[in-house]
Amino acid sequence: MDGEPISDDDVLRLWSGMQPAIHAMTAARPIDHPTFFEVTTAMAFQYFRERRVDVAVIEVGMGGRMDATNVVDGLVSVVTRVDLEHTDHLGKTVERIAREKAGIIKPSSRAVTVDQPALPVIEARCREVHAPLSVVGRDVRFERGPRRPGGQEVAVRGAFGSIEVHTPLLGPFQSENLAVAVAALTELRAAGLPLGDEAIRAGIAAVRWAARFEVVRENPTVVVDGAHNGPAAIAVAAAMKEVFPGRRAILVAGILNDKDLRTMAGALGPLAERVIACRPKTPRAFDPKEVAAAFRPYAEATVVPAVREAIDAALSAALPEDVVLITGSIYTAGEALEHLGVRP
Repeated sequence: MDGEPISDDDVLRLWSGMQPAIHAMTAARPIDHPTFFEVTTAMAFQYFRERRVDVAVIEVGMGGRMDATNVVDGLVSVVTRVDLEHTDHLGKTVERIAREKAGIIKPSSRAVTVDQPALPVIEARCREVHAPLSVVGRDVRFERGPRRPGGQEVAVRGAFGSIEVHTPLLGPFQSENLAVAVAALTELRAAGLPLGDEAIRAGIAAVRWAARFEVVRENPTVVVDGAHNGPAAIAVAAAMKEVFPGRRAILVAGILNDKDLRTMAGALGPLAERVIACRPKTPRAFDPKEVAAAFRPYAEATVVPAVREAIDAALSAALPEDVVLITGSIYTAGEALEHLGVRP
């Protein structure tokens, strides 16, 4: 909260405070035990209540309509690009997944999304609950300015006027993300929250997005990105080409086994001279031999099972002018930041 993580003591206190409710839920049927995510969501809401937060940014865990976070009636509901993910739970088509995600939009909220194939589904939900909708790419436009290793300039325009901002975040995909954020903030302002343009500029200039195309070391340059699906891998590949054109890349990849490995390899493999496949500490991860096999049509690929050892191998093989990209999963990115001594 306010840039500071919750303390371990508060986590333990809140967890203990949840136990009576958990026991009551499971008294009749043990199968009714809440999930880890449901319990931690309840803990977060209780903490926000105790601290009397002015504004909370709530990210759904999966989908939206049936997500534990969806007990809130938000002032602004944001639906970013929808693609095929968690298809076993959310549906096999983009339209079906979009219906689940659009379930966070309530009669009490304003909505923000981007122009995309799933837009008709999101528009239908907004009509159903009479929620005003702002669409980046239609109602809100953005234009990229100068880009440099320290960040980029973006001008965002809409019914609110024009706001020119500097962001330290790298990559072409961040421009759309930034426009979505500005649109959401101006919708909050329309809902009554006192947010001036200078506050928006200052907040965006100070942002740090851990493990989102984050440069954590130089000589060699080390980039950590939590890209964990096909579209994200494609976005990372575009960012690598733009930010580090012509530079030799060594890729450390650890990917979960419910992801589209072939698409991710097809996007990232051509960038790399060498791929080191690893396995993050979760039973959900692909065997690194499978990851290496998927990347071999594009680059030399070897297996170093542990994420830490894979990173060390990449750093040993890299020249000062090379780029080491560590990606494939939030789990892989988290282990990388810890090993490299970077505070998440």
